[in-house]
Amino acid sequence: MRLWQFASIPACALVLLEACDKTRHDPSNANDASTTAADFDASAEGVNAKAAPERKLVLKLAAASFVASVSDQPGWPESDAGARRMGYLRNGAVVGAYDPPIKNEDCKEGWYELVEGGYVCGKVATIDLTNPRVKLAPKQPDRDAGMPYRYGVNVVDGTPLYRRVLNADDRRKFEPHLSAKTEDETPRSSGEAEKDEEPPLANVEDEAPPPRRQSRDKHDRDRDRAKDPFRPDAGRPQLKELRGRGVLVRKMARGFTVALDRDFKAANTRWWRTTFGFAVPFDRIVLQGGATKHVGNWFTGEAAIAELLPFPSIVDPDGGAEGDASIDTGAPLAGIVAFTTSSGARKLEVTEDGKGGLKVGWGTELPRRSAVLLTGREATISGVKYQQTVAGFWVHLPELKIAKPQIPSDVGADEKWIDVDLTRQQLVAFEGRRPVFATLISSGRRNPQDPERDFPTPPGSFRIREKHVTTTMDGDVASDGPYSIEDVPWVMYFQGSYALHGAFWHDSFGNMRSHGCVNMSPEDARTLFGWADPQLPAGWHGVFAKEETSGSRVIVHEDPPPGKRRNVPVATTAAGQ
Repeated sequence: MRLWQFASIPACALVLLEACDKTRHDPSNANDASTTAADFDASAEGVNAKAAPERKLVLKLAAASFVASVSDQPGWPESDAGARRMGYLRNGAVVGAYDPPIKNEDCKEGWYELVEGGYVCGKVATIDLTNPRVKLAPKQPDRDAGMPYRYGVNVVDGTPLYRRVLNADDRRKFEPHLSAKTEDETPRSSGEAEKDEEPPLANVEDEAPPPRRQSRDKHDRDRDRAKDPFRPDAGRPQLKELRGRGVLVRKMARGFTVALDRDFKAANTRWWRTTFGFAVPFDRIVLQGGATKHVGNWFTGEAAIAELLPFPSIVDPDGGAEGDASIDTGAPLAGIVAFTTSSGARKLEVTEDGKGGLKVGWGTELPRRSAVLLTGREATISGVKYQQTVAGFWVHLPELKIAKPQIPSDVGADEKWIDVDLTRQQLVAFEGRRPVFATLISSGRRNPQDPERDFPTPPGSFRIREKHVTTTMDGDVASDGPYSIEDVPWVMYFQGSYALHGAFWHDSFGNMRSHGCVNMSPEDARTLFGWADPQLPAGWHGVFAKEETSGSRVIVHEDPPPGKRRNVPVATTAAGQ
């Protein structure tokens, strides 16, 4: 086969531990990277293309590095100039920028001011949309889908992840099983058109320096472990033991998940290219189509045809002390969310019976795990009470489970905030005191008697400090071994490495499941991601809150143990509060 020169795509991934606009290049106008502000606004929906009077030209600027940082001024966030990181673009993303760029010592190529705000250095971005780093970049995430990429699960311990394609002889060094059989030159098809050319992959980095001299026994043990980290007598390896060097990025444990760009054929073998630009043998990966179809309920627009009655009063459970408050359940149930947790609950119709009274008609069954919002209107028929929902139908409340949010006493009239109930595994998003969205979640699984299997989600009042369309989560868990999931979707970090995010690998929503993060179905995470602050500018892959109090508030709470009354804390654990 011919040897190809591979495009250099640095794989400086934003890998974070889980404690726990489709802007696309159009080849037809690739040679014309300039346009007016009005033209760009028409071609890229959602971009605010109001140029300053002295800058009339808007350019299409593409990220030419795996991560292109956006600063709030022409300077690197790591420099002494005081620049702050606003967010970042992923390789191949196209955004609007003003011309000309601003050159300084930090960036001799010039800083491009983005139409959406912020500056990107020309060292990591280009206006040449035919640049190989742009043209051959992995596809952009599908921002209209709960799963923005295709995902695949590794099915065999020891599967290698390569920086470039290797021939059969070179692969045997990292894949001993190939020595025992003749390599199959007719690989399985993925159902896509056959591709004869190898795509550009990530660059081969310099090998690490040799380790320090060790005792011979330890050296031999480490050498054996490095050669085969999955030896049966060695136990489950840690992530650091799976790292490779040179052409080998890492070896993967069974269950590791990679985000996939495309499949291709090279060296008489079929491969997957990942979104990081690496190559993995095709036959070691099984596509993960998503384990759940669960979606929550939005109570806006056509889904909210009935008006709420006036809200009940808010009472402080501690009799006047400052802190979180709760709804007085003795008041009318206006604005109360209720969930169907089992089958059998039905939509009901309350109408006049022609005799001056009311009658109940049976409708369709309410989907299990769905949520309803009550208007506060109540009807009593034959001694049975029924509640009206904002969707217009009625429900028998004993068939449902009522949400019990902790409403901050200082909540603004239209403030966006999120309530996470660990006891009931429920999430309700609010604008002021009106619920706008509700769904079931999976928080950290608990086992207080065994610290190695106890993954609590921390309660408290927090703020969303950063949002990522996708980011990689991995870690070492004593009870489970290492795990790694590339490009976890719709991630919103609110405290350390704890986040709200989509989870496509299970369907246990309504039950504790995670390593500490708040799992949501991918579609729920996507829509909540778009609603919550800070807002993600068009074409960006990640955004950071401008101020400590600018991200949406997240209230995480749980019921006190039976027989104990927990003091309601003043909301001081959130950043900036």
